[in-house]
Amino acid sequence: MYHAYGLTIRVPFACPALTPSDAGSVMAATDVVVRESPVPRRLRAPRVGEASWDAAPGLFLLRAGERAGRFLVEGGTVTFERNSGCDDAILARHFTDRVLAAVLRHRGLLVLHANAVEAPDGVIVIGGESGTGKSTTLAALLDRGCRMLSDDVTALRPGDAPGSMEVLPGAAQTHLTEDAAEGLGYLVDPAWLQPWRRMKAAIPTHDGMASGAGQLRALYVLRLSRGDDVVVTQANGGDKFHVLQECMYGPMFTEEHPALFSLMSTVVNTVPFLQLDRPAGRWSVSEVADAILGIASELLS
Repeated sequence: MYHAYGLTIRVPFACPALTPSDAGSVMAATDVVVRESPVPRRLRAPRVGEASWDAAPGLFLLRAGERAGRFLVEGGTVTFERNSGCDDAILARHFTDRVLAAVLRHRGLLVLHANAVEAPDGVIVIGGESGTGKSTTLAALLDRGCRMLSDDVTALRPGDAPGSMEVLPGAAQTHLTEDAAEGLGYLVDPAWLQPWRRMKAAIPTHDGMASGAGQLRALYVLRLSRGDDVVVTQANGGDKFHVLQECMYGPMFTEEHPALFSLMSTVVNTVPFLQLDRPAGRWSVSEVADAILGIASELLS
């Protein structure tokens, strides 16, 4: 039994990146049960898909490769089938990275391809295209005393206060290239390397995790630039909806728009959006982290 994203999850293989349930919660209600059973190779009528997955409203099928297997998420329930050459460690990483995101979408959460940290002034979410340095920035913020909520898959739900959104703590790992890990002073265990993630290392962060959900206070989007300086600009109006849509994780179907639009509107109307351009030609992670914390403190104080 594990906890992640506010859910209690029962899964028949070890998931080291998730938080184990304590002995007192073993008998608690389970939100997600992962069962082993035959899974089709393809959905019968996928609405969208790529080489490794198919999706339709309420359905997501992941083909996780020969060393893992297939997962079917249907209305929030999860079924998986191992391949003959399955490595349970790889199976667990696909569950944590891809399958949980589909479960969260099916449960009505706003799921972003982004990272999140708890800073002194509230939770900061960091989005951007792959390769812009989201995880490296997250690791630098942890070195500055922030607490981690999520890497790559960030889930938001309405908060207790009217008009607020909170970010849920997810998997306790961050993904860094070997160069970035070395630049930040990490010693990378070869067992952490993930060839399917461009040889990024999955670095455990259990000691740096936030204790619970936190209120969203700002959203940053990283971009690579040809300039020499770190430049921050604020997005306004309709640009904020466009930015948020670019950060959405996974396919969004017309049938899901009404519920998600309400969550997206709350985010757009209640938190600042900042675009952060960083130089593509040099190491600038310290400047990026300092800029994020400095501007967040100035905006939210």
